[in-house]
Amino acid sequence: MDIEKIISASKYYVGIPDGLFFSYDEFPKDVVEAKKAYITINTLLGNINAEKDRFLEGKKQIPNLICEKGLKRIIDLYTFLYYYSLKNSDKSNFETVRACRQSEISLGESIIETLTSTTKLSLEEIINLGYSNKNGLALCKYIFNKGALYFDLENLGKDYVKPYEREVLVMFGNIIKTEYIGKSNYLGKDNKPGLLYKVNVYGPQINIENKTLEELESRVYNREKLNKIKEFYTNLNDLNTFPEYPFFLESWKKDFKSLVYKNIEMRCKY
Repeated sequence: MDIEKIISASKYYVGIPDGLFFSYDEFPKDVVEAKKAYITINTLLGNINAEKDRFLEGKKQIPNLICEKGLKRIIDLYTFLYYYSLKNSDKSNFETVRACRQSEISLGESIIETLTSTTKLSLEEIINLGYSNKNGLALCKYIFNKGALYFDLENLGKDYVKPYEREVLVMFGNIIKTEYIGKSNYLGKDNKPGLLYKVNVYGPQINIENKTLEELESRVYNREKLNKIKEFYTNLNDLNTFPEYPFFLESWKKDFKSLVYKNIEMRCKY
């Protein structure tokens, strides 16, 4: 795959868009210049609680990403970053840390559902950068075992536009084993102590529904559903109370995730 496209996709994901991956001749300004598009990108692929978690924290979505062209470009982004991780995840005993929500933690063995942002900084450093600004704070140490897939953004060298963050993206599909360690001395947005976890990361296990590409595309790109999801995401930004979920949203997310995985299977040849 074209490394320039991979670099442009990574820039967009980390919040320094270059106007190439999402361009002005295809998308409106709020999409092209988005500084936190990863919120919507990960919310769409996340579990059914993802929208409410971000709503309660005042995180804003980008509804204009929710159209057939926008979703196809998001699938490209996931595919490009996954491909890069396949070619460059060659370290073992590699460790990073992450601040997230306790609602995103599953004890024991599970599969990572979406791109997970971690860092080679210390816990103290990420707290000082403001990453503890979450309700029900969880602070995790990630330990990468042989076969685990990740995108170390420092590998991009001069093309890494936020080197001070030392960010490492843990790929969706990786198997993780999570255990609770105890309480920390750091407080979350709710003024409660963050909980400490250790997360061992192992190689991916991609499970794809037994549906054809055409069937998944017809379900995911259904215009009526996309309009209702876009309206829902608009209301997440505009209303003071959490809006009602579209009744089909959970099944749509499952289909979207399968479509992402299907594209990775076809295009990455892993």
